[in-house]
Amino acid sequence: MPPKRPRTTESSPSTDGKRQKVTSLAPQPHEKLWFSDGTIVLATDVHLYRVHKGMLAKHSTVLNDMFEMPTGDANTERWEDVPIVKMVGDKDEEISILLEALYDRHFHDTVRGLKLSKLSSLLSVSAKYDFLEIRADVVSYLESMFPTKFEDLEEAKKSYRPHLVKDICELVAVALRCDALLILPFLYYLLSRAPFYQAIKYLYALPQDRFTIFLLGRDWLREVSHDFIKVSLQSNRTGEQDAKICRYPECLEKIRARLPKDPNVIVFDFPDRRLMQGLEMYGGVCKNCEQDYIQTLKKAKEDAWKNLPVKFLNMTWEELRRT
Repeated sequence: MPPKRPRTTESSPSTDGKRQKVTSLAPQPHEKLWFSDGTIVLATDVHLYRVHKGMLAKHSTVLNDMFEMPTGDANTERWEDVPIVKMVGDKDEEISILLEALYDRHFHDTVRGLKLSKLSSLLSVSAKYDFLEIRADVVSYLESMFPTKFEDLEEAKKSYRPHLVKDICELVAVALRCDALLILPFLYYLLSRAPFYQAIKYLYALPQDRFTIFLLGRDWLREVSHDFIKVSLQSNRTGEQDAKICRYPECLEKIRARLPKDPNVIVFDFPDRRLMQGLEMYGGVCKNCEQDYIQTLKKAKEDAWKNLPVKFLNMTWEELRRT
């Protein structure tokens, strides 16, 4: 177990003008990320991390360049003759999860068990210090969580784990800052599903221009969804566009009765074949209407997916993949 750092005591004025002692805890050595043979101590406002300077320099060009800069050794704070580097501006949880990833031989598998908030922290700090391999693993896993291809959409939704709106907003802000743009269209879709009263208090974390673009994209995506409900199978009833008039006028009513009523449901959430489960030919929807519905919905989803990055990022999927 690493040694404890002593408490520090300061004096501060009280309301009656006298000075009183205030005891505070200095950063303490981390229980796990403290190696007796470590050659550098990274300090946050909570913990000290005694790790290996060479390992940090090997995986981070930013830290490597920082370590090579000349310093006044006489003024450097030390722990048992090991130099201490203060990680100014970094949260303790960011440094902790970064070092855990660096020292974890099985990180490629471990990353899959991390919560979204930790993935955001790890993406942020790995990008800041240019830990390329860790950043690549995080981005790769995020892209598997949040699909970037239409053909992967349904499968991804089956294994999708619900996330807090707060965590999604945080990841959007980090992804924008760290140029992990490919996951953003799906994240914006998830935010568009959230009731506005839940999302609004977290959306202000986005840059002002992105906040405005998101609102416009959200309105577009909901309009697409509402329009699909309004026109679903309408041509079959009227015979427009050379469509055959359905022999069973109950079809439209049956299908519309099964369409989502929740105003927060987006077109990607509309069921396709599952909508028809439990309906018989003479008690529900005829085969022609069923097929027309499925084809119309598939086309609506494909078009919306194609335009998703355009509406929210002013970029195509192809352009995003080149970033």
